[in-house]
Amino acid sequence: MITNMKVYLVRRAFFTFRGKKSYELDLAGMNVLERMQRNLGAELLDGAPPPGEKVVLYPVFPFLTGEELARFMSGHAGSLRFCGGFLERGGPFREGSAPADGLFSLADYPAMRERAFRESALWHAGRGALVEEGAQVDLTVRLGRGVIVRRGSVVRGKSVVGEEAVIGGDSYVEDSVIGAGSRVESSRLVCARVGKRCSVGPYASLRPASEAGSDVRIGAFVECKNARIGDGCKIAHLAYVGDADLGERVNVGCGVVFVNYDGKRKSRTRVGNGAFLGSNCNLIAPLRIGDGCFIAAGTTLTRDLADGDFCIGRSRETVKRGGAEKYLG
Repeated sequence: MITNMKVYLVRRAFFTFRGKKSYELDLAGMNVLERMQRNLGAELLDGAPPPGEKVVLYPVFPFLTGEELARFMSGHAGSLRFCGGFLERGGPFREGSAPADGLFSLADYPAMRERAFRESALWHAGRGALVEEGAQVDLTVRLGRGVIVRRGSVVRGKSVVGEEAVIGGDSYVEDSVIGAGSRVESSRLVCARVGKRCSVGPYASLRPASEAGSDVRIGAFVECKNARIGDGCKIAHLAYVGDADLGERVNVGCGVVFVNYDGKRKSRTRVGNGAFLGSNCNLIAPLRIGDGCFIAAGTTLTRDLADGDFCIGRSRETVKRGGAEKYLG
């Protein structure tokens, strides 16, 4: 309640965009209806408002504050109609101007979005985090002190970013947790968790149910899905880790593929502490790889390994001296 007069909010869409009504469009993690309820403490009505003195607003003023509405009401005597609602005090209505800029058409939406993210950046700055111009961070996100979100990045939903972490340019983070001191560069995280002091990217993708411990390196063009990655693991580049459990200090070489799907079902691979997976290996799930195993580059593994095993699965090269001319001549 902002004054002695009751304030009502009535659902009314002035336009629809891609199946969403105007008041449902996102503005930095909150839609217009949610913002007006929060700012004004208004009562939401589904039918006609009750009789008596009141303010009735449509959900078109996402940035209108209680103080602004109170000043607007005090500056007008009698009943007033305006674009976006009306003020009823008894007696005949007269036409007047609206209390704030409104979202009446799709053409108004880009400016509203820009303002919402600008205000979100200021809100986060007041809590010790830097959101650079050109980044988009929802109000629903929690940023720790000293966090930097670089230009071009998007952080959405219920994401939590720990102190001193850096979200590098063009990253997309949604409903994910990033630990203190970690760095994400030009990567995509959706429903994922990353521990402390980790390095992710560039161009890595952590899909839902991916969890990395602390001091983990997930490098360029690595994709993880439904994977648990232990402390100190290194997955430097160009690997797919899907439906897997990695212990601590596992090295995953370039081009390693956790082959998790046989055309009918998904299966898991479990890798023990300190294992070394050489480049260009295929791990055909389901598998168990023991602690301290070494799998040589180019191996396709189809059976379990005990602790400390060495595995190499290559064919010997066949060399025909001078034979290249047949193919290149």
